[in-house]
Amino acid sequence: MKLIRFAASLSALSMAIAGASVAHADSPDQGSDTASSATAQQAYQAVERADRKWTDAAADVPANASGRDAIKTTQQGVGISVPNDPSSKMTIEGRNGKVSVDLPFSGSASKAASSRAGTATFDNKNGSSTTPIVRKDGSAQINTVINDAKAPKRYAYKIQVPEGAKIQRAGSSVLVTKDEKMVAGIAPAWAKDAKGKSVPTHYEVKGNTVTQVVDHGGQYAYPIVADPWLGANLFGTLEKDRPGTDRSHGTVFSGKLSAWGSSVYRSTLPYRWGQVPSSGTWIIANLGWKEWKDRLVGQNPPQTLQQQYTCHAYYGYFVVGAGWHWDIELLRRSNPDWNKYPWSVVEHKCNW
Repeated sequence: MKLIRFAASLSALSMAIAGASVAHADSPDQGSDTASSATAQQAYQAVERADRKWTDAAADVPANASGRDAIKTTQQGVGISVPNDPSSKMTIEGRNGKVSVDLPFSGSASKAASSRAGTATFDNKNGSSTTPIVRKDGSAQINTVINDAKAPKRYAYKIQVPEGAKIQRAGSSVLVTKDEKMVAGIAPAWAKDAKGKSVPTHYEVKGNTVTQVVDHGGQYAYPIVADPWLGANLFGTLEKDRPGTDRSHGTVFSGKLSAWGSSVYRSTLPYRWGQVPSSGTWIIANLGWKEWKDRLVGQNPPQTLQQQYTCHAYYGYFVVGAGWHWDIELLRRSNPDWNKYPWSVVEHKCNW
């Protein structure tokens, strides 16, 4: 009798375990469809090989495997979130509003896994993965890691923008603007194979969808890494009277391009006197100045400040040698003819 009861108990226990296993497999909350740690690690290493500076710039924010967001942080005044579930949206929110982004293949991709702080990986189950990296400068790289020649060549990002905002091409960049101010933007497209060779790529914009096209094939070494690099601040540091500046011309206003802003700026050829300004130069000269007004100099600054700033935007890096860090002074005289002659800028170097 005891033997019969033990057998019955064992049978019931086996059925319970089997039932629990089925329930676990079917449960959407148990992470059964999460990208593997190996996939996350391989994707991270591919991005690291493409350029170590990108992974080194990741924000020190541990990923969270539970809840809506794998990553949620504010860097340099910009709020960024990366979802755990790819069917949710990634967001970036700066001073002019929030932009939400649908990740590629979100209907079939796995949930997020992470191998490093500030990063998450989604397995797209088609020979590619999506690995967002949240950066310290308040930008986010949505890296696509393409593992073989059978992987797709088109990666679509549907973007939800604030009411009244619009998505527009600006040369090789893409901008979201509202009331003539930048809400967010996407730096020029790039792609590299495993040997560092550039792979042809570009953006297509149709309505609210930005698609990165990567023209990869058997002539390239895999994995290939490509990305839309999103940002909301063209400038990282903006400050008055920074240490070490010469204040003989009054208050000194200083600004340093963010890594994302410098990528937008560098995407263009040097601007020379008499040429039509390129898109990157135009973005920095116009939308960058509006950022300075919002964050540093106020809405009605003296004309001389805008003149000095515009001079730096057109010539500061390529001619004057000021690099990414620009100083303009309050008490310099107004000079509307600062660029009247080709030699003018060479003489005054934006500091007349």
